[in-house]
Amino acid sequence: MTKAHARAATRRAPVSDAHRLAALWVLLALASLAGPASAQEPAAPQTDIYLAPLSLFDGLYYLGDLRNITNRPEAYDNQPFFTPDSRSILYAAGYEDGNDGQTEIHRYYIASMRVTRITRTAESEYSPTPFPGDRAFSAVRVEADSTQRLWRFTMEGMNAEPVLRDVAPVGYHAWGNENEVLLFVLGDPPTLQVADVTTGSAEVVALGPGPSLHKIPNRNAWSFVERVAGGESWISELNVGTHEAVRLIRTPDAADFHAWTPEGVLLAASGGRILQWDPEVGEDWRLVADLTHMDVDFSRIAVSPDGSRLAVVGLAIR
Repeated sequence: MTKAHARAATRRAPVSDAHRLAALWVLLALASLAGPASAQEPAAPQTDIYLAPLSLFDGLYYLGDLRNITNRPEAYDNQPFFTPDSRSILYAAGYEDGNDGQTEIHRYYIASMRVTRITRTAESEYSPTPFPGDRAFSAVRVEADSTQRLWRFTMEGMNAEPVLRDVAPVGYHAWGNENEVLLFVLGDPPTLQVADVTTGSAEVVALGPGPSLHKIPNRNAWSFVERVAGGESWISELNVGTHEAVRLIRTPDAADFHAWTPEGVLLAASGGRILQWDPEVGEDWRLVADLTHMDVDFSRIAVSPDGSRLAVVGLAIR
């Protein structure tokens, strides 16, 4: 932890039980904001994934031209996650195939602009995330009885096996290391849980979280969106080892999703704008790109591990 970050952490109040209890009265609203009642909405939104070059100069990020890399009108393409080598993107794609809402995991190769379908299953899979220290990925599978658990697949979509048999229904997740994973677990209220895959145990660390969960680069910590009374939302930091949380900064308007650059700077999508916040500087959000002319609402956002590209999910404004 840098000195600047340590000073910021001491200025910000920890996430307390009082804050968590105060959020209970807005939990019905949170359920719709945080994500669907299952891994995705019963009728998934018609979204596309956009990709752009990302560069840094004098402390400010710059976004190159956005390119629609899925471009399937009336279809669902969402939840992008870069592979560790920054050369491809895993994502969830909706297919009819005779089954309403069937969703499979795909891989987009950036250099060749080629797409391959990884999973071909009777179940739906969401939220593909590279598995730490392994040539594999984890994903939320909606099983035949509608149970949602975290599963592991090879990069070819083979040898599927559950990671946590007794923790459900899982909506979203982020790895802290090979053994610990942060989970958004659906329920009334939804909860934020830290699970140990070696023991199968899980601990509730917050109530009513948002759906954006991330490992913070070069730190033993995750970030998540904390909801509090009055509609206020914060991006908070959760220590992987101690499970203690501190608030970092309020989210921008309508920004449920965020991502980290390798340099430890936050990026967020707010409507048609991309914003940044640097914990080392400590000032407010700064504008990276104003894309309102595209008539697209941007939501989920991802940054490649090498920091050279940004992927963002867009929903056309009709």
